[in-house]
Amino acid sequence: MKSEEKVDAILESMREEVQQFLEEESQITSSTEYEERVIELSRKFARGLISKSQGQLPKSRNSKKSTDESGSS
Repeated sequence: MKSEEKVDAILESMREEVQQFLEEESQITSSTEYEERVIELSRKFARGLISKSQGQLPKSRNSKKSTDESGSS
């Protein structure tokens, strides 16, 4: 996949999330809730960016993607 196609795929995947946030933004009355929603949206974007550009995230940061050259897993 070309770089431009990756960018388009990443942005398209977040379009619905951003639209939903913007529709609900005016109904948020608490600054804490607003901040939490923005942070969650940012995390979703970051996960999508990483998964589309690098592949799926491991369930644990400590788990290996594959066995190393010594053969241990």
